[in-house]
Amino acid sequence: MSDQISNTSAEQREMLTIKEVKEVMKIGTNAAYNLVHSKSFPVIKVGHSYRIPKESFYAWLTQSRTVNF
Repeated sequence: MSDQISNTSAEQREMLTIKEVKEVMKIGTNAAYNLVHSKSFPVIKVGHSYRIPKESFYAWLTQSRTVNF
């Protein structure tokens, strides 16, 4: 069972990391962290790490709006 968890790809997980968000959006580290700290971005802070619910992220991404940070 632990092999299944460790072999799970990003597409199958329910949470994204900052690195994965950066790759999807083609943005830099500072821009990704600015998004995480914006009020409209779906994020969960766990300790010193941020996790982004995949479904909420893609819903947020598809909404038509301009984000200023």
